[in-house]
Amino acid sequence: MSLRHPTGGREDKFLGALLGLAIGDALGMPVAGMSRAAIADRFGRIETFLPGSAPSGGEIKAGEFTDESEVVLCIVESLTTNEGTLDVENIGARLLHLLRGDSAHWMSGATRVALELAERTSSFRVQIDEDGPATGDVAVRGVPIGLLLSVGALREERLVAMCEEVTRMTHGSPAAISATSAVAFAVQLAARGDEPPERWAGLTAEFLGSGELADRLSALDRRVGEGVVWPLRADEFGTDIAARECVPTSIAAAVSAPRFEDAVLNVVNAGGATDTNAALAGALAGARFGASGIPQRLIDGLGGRIYVSLAAPWFYRTALFAAGNN
Repeated sequence: MSLRHPTGGREDKFLGALLGLAIGDALGMPVAGMSRAAIADRFGRIETFLPGSAPSGGEIKAGEFTDESEVVLCIVESLTTNEGTLDVENIGARLLHLLRGDSAHWMSGATRVALELAERTSSFRVQIDEDGPATGDVAVRGVPIGLLLSVGALREERLVAMCEEVTRMTHGSPAAISATSAVAFAVQLAARGDEPPERWAGLTAEFLGSGELADRLSALDRRVGEGVVWPLRADEFGTDIAARECVPTSIAAAVSAPRFEDAVLNVVNAGGATDTNAALAGALAGARFGASGIPQRLIDGLGGRIYVSLAAPWFYRTALFAAGNN
């Protein structure tokens, strides 16, 4: 079943970001953890969805996405239901539902442990942990925050506060909060479309102010300033799941690609944490080019395309409502 998508406007960017996230996730799912060389040896260059293997040994259908997209959609659902107000208990209930289902095998050990503790204590707020991990699968929670706050005047303190809330549901490190905030800030830049893509890395670094991720984004900004010529090697900035690699890699791919599919497929074929990296790159490139810039074959091949396509316009209306009441 083919879906027709809108042809312009902010709603198109909301749909593009959510479809792009899920498409990137699903494209990267079958080869997550493989090296660039191993992918090339086994598949040549990946250009479309492939089936994957579950940790239990069963086959996963081509076009299925993982917990990165599932968690984002839980946040989208909750924000839509609550008219743009963040309710971590409501989101948490949705995440516990994922924990009890097939999506649990995609979740990192740290996320599963935190959710199991939350289920026992009824508290979805972990303590600050200076030495805790900061990974891309957590940073992706910034995507719906960035979309929500891309409508109306941006209040940076609200963005940071909301990103801290969704991060600290399972992860308490300042670096993780910073990574989620960076993703949210970059996504709102892409969705607004007021700043050229080549400025995203530098503006996001300025927003963060300091820290390792800010430094790496500043380095990317200088690289872009030197005149990046496509194709940019996505693994120039690292392909590990650590946020210090995921976030610059996804921004680099999204700003340098001439088309949506180039950004996502370049990341998938680079290897590493392909589902996470391509999900982030897909969200940014989807917001940049809009749903109308995503090839129809990739939309049609996405397993959850109907749900995502129904969720996006309602979420956009929620952002309009929230902007008018803040």
